[in-house]
Amino acid sequence: MISRRTFLSSVCAGAVMRPALGASSQNLNLRTHEWFGDQLEKFEFPAHWHISVQHMKGHLAPVLTANELEQRVRNPVATKPLREIAAGKSTVTIAFDDLTRPTPTYEIVPHVLAELRLAGIRDENILFVTAYGAHYQMNGMEVAKKLGEATVRRHPWINHNIWENLVDLGQTRAGNTLLVNTYYHQADVKITLSGLKAHGTPGYGGGPKLILPGVAGMKSIRYMHEEIRRAPRPLRGPDGVPIIRMWENEQRQDMIEAARRVGVDFSVQIVYNQDRRPVHVVAGDIVEAHHRAARYAVNHLATEFARNADIVVVNAYPKGSQLHEHFGWGIRGLKDGGSIVVINQNPMGEFAWHYLDEARFNQGKSYFAQRASRKRRFPQARQVLLYSQYLQARELDNPYFPPEAVGLRSWGEVLARLKREHRGDVEVAVYPYAGIQHGIARLDLPDEEPRP
Repeated sequence: MISRRTFLSSVCAGAVMRPALGASSQNLNLRTHEWFGDQLEKFEFPAHWHISVQHMKGHLAPVLTANELEQRVRNPVATKPLREIAAGKSTVTIAFDDLTRPTPTYEIVPHVLAELRLAGIRDENILFVTAYGAHYQMNGMEVAKKLGEATVRRHPWINHNIWENLVDLGQTRAGNTLLVNTYYHQADVKITLSGLKAHGTPGYGGGPKLILPGVAGMKSIRYMHEEIRRAPRPLRGPDGVPIIRMWENEQRQDMIEAARRVGVDFSVQIVYNQDRRPVHVVAGDIVEAHHRAARYAVNHLATEFARNADIVVVNAYPKGSQLHEHFGWGIRGLKDGGSIVVINQNPMGEFAWHYLDEARFNQGKSYFAQRASRKRRFPQARQVLLYSQYLQARELDNPYFPPEAVGLRSWGEVLARLKREHRGDVEVAVYPYAGIQHGIARLDLPDEEPRP
């Protein structure tokens, strides 16, 4: 067992909890229930356990005021103001990301609509289009959460269809046949609204990703993911810092070409904090605005990993919809024989469907054979516990989930299992909003923005 001093020095980026003198327990407050109230929920731990919360670097960044948001939208980079772009035009389409992305789009929408009204665009001629890529189609409740009740009562919206109602814009340089939503493409003015989160394919989500895969056809989506190959490049710089590749990235270059081919007129990029509030917004050209937002996000979201923890607690907020992405956080700082706890307090649970993943997983196997073929993923962990009061059996059968995970619907059960395995001075490391956090990294973007 390492000393408390050694543990705390190794997780100096974390906020160390200090229970009240003489208390038998301490409460850890974590944000949960994204899209369903965004509650601050209490989780009880023994008072003598040493808890360090691994915050991202930007967790103290000030939230932008409504006036500041308005100014960011009204003063774009590398393009004209939206009111000038839309002047004399009749129809507008606005693509936006789905609930798998924690983007607080509803905070930005009013300012974009205000610009369009100043340009003379009629409310009924502003159409919102879901840019869900290969995920599932959204329903009215979900769209209202994303855009705001006032918006869906005043403006129409439609679901993108990855199979039909597509226009063929020819082949990209990589040989991808670009099929794009007809309704989105035919408008006089085309806009995208999106948030930034680290993503394995484009480096960061948002930006050109709202077009491909966002409002693209399945044939185009599949080709970009499965046929376009990245050239082998170092994963880390000479100093060992991981590189997020947004430029030397053949798949993302295909996304950029798709956005240019479609002719996106205006884009808004949103970087948000641990409470899903906007702290940095860049409007303008879909590529340059996204690059500027990414340069901020790479430091804002960066999190130092813990080391030598007996227990690692991973809170999937605010992206529990793709809970499978968060189990890997459990070994970031876990000592051999430690415990992993993953929390997903969201009523919808792991609700994201992905057509590409479903195709990969099936491979002609029965459901039961597929489930039985899963292999243990974290042999160094003594136990892997998944907590959600809303947990369903289907989630534990998910092909992406480690088969050794034990599902629990009571925090008391989680605590009891942890106490049985860990005695004495117990070191706990917590990733409080793993859904948006990433490790320390740098971008590969050029210093000067190449012009389109």
